[in-house]
Amino acid sequence: MGNHPITVCNQVLSCDFEAVRQSMRCGSRCLPDDEDAQLALRLVFAPMDSPASTSCPMKPGEEVIVTSIKKAPGWEPLTWRQDRVARQEAAARGARLWPGPGESRFGRPSRCWCVQLLAADGRGGVRQMSALLQVACAQEDRDLEKVKDAVKEISSVAKYAHRFNYHVAQAVGEEPANIPAIRVASSAACFVLDSVNPRVADAGDTAILTFFDAKNVTKFVFEGGEDFEELPQAFFHFVLWSSGGKELLADLQGALKGQDFVLVDPVLLRGAEMAIADVMALSSSGELPNPNQQRFDLWHPRCGQLCRSFDPSRRTSSTRRACGLPLNCGVGGG
Repeated sequence: MGNHPITVCNQVLSCDFEAVRQSMRCGSRCLPDDEDAQLALRLVFAPMDSPASTSCPMKPGEEVIVTSIKKAPGWEPLTWRQDRVARQEAAARGARLWPGPGESRFGRPSRCWCVQLLAADGRGGVRQMSALLQVACAQEDRDLEKVKDAVKEISSVAKYAHRFNYHVAQAVGEEPANIPAIRVASSAACFVLDSVNPRVADAGDTAILTFFDAKNVTKFVFEGGEDFEELPQAFFHFVLWSSGGKELLADLQGALKGQDFVLVDPVLLRGAEMAIADVMALSSSGELPNPNQQRFDLWHPRCGQLCRSFDPSRRTSSTRRACGLPLNCGVGGG
């Protein structure tokens, strides 16, 4: 096991399972001694405080023991985007639809596991939690600052989601809690304090821990051929529209929980500014001014009525799946 200390922000972190167990026992009288510990983690960065974020059950500084690491068959779509980028890079020709490594973390190779966690609950007991653990394949991508940037990006998507949900509530004249909403699963950066499974991560690595426990991941906006779900499609449109063409969402995926769409690990592309006129209209000559406009048109091939509530000038289509909003409001129905 790795027992060497690491230093972050001038603080030395103890890197061994016994130290983590002892720390957890300070708040728990019933931490099992015989759990098959795989990793010891400490949360170091958890900025997601938007009302559109799902609740984060841990705070920075808390430590957990990972007792189970498994591949979840229903989570295979999480890595589809890096596969698409890898094939594009290997081809090295033609249009570059997928954001390359120099443009975004979109295609950064990483591995995903469903993990079971044990943590002190602060009341003398132990909490058991499920989560998504993402570890970059390249060692240089396990750097704290890179992982923090990814978490900040996901947090920015949650802030957009809050603005979108507020807009939709106003448009339909309902309280936000009473209508379907876009939510974003809370993600945090965590240090690996110790590991007996170097194939997953080593002591000193930084990884992303996302509190998401759905059995299956569904693509809502990815390649343009997904089943049309109006709320995530409208959210995709809303971000580009409200940012003035400066930011574009990519790979909206997750699960439907109750009436809400919970997104996991969304990507926010920050490219060159697009003119609003370019965002709203297809180029009649077929020459698209930048990759983000091409991506927007391919990934969002048509608008539903909800898009018209904030962008009435773009084309719409009546062929869509109902979004769950009141159908007599002129926004949720066609």
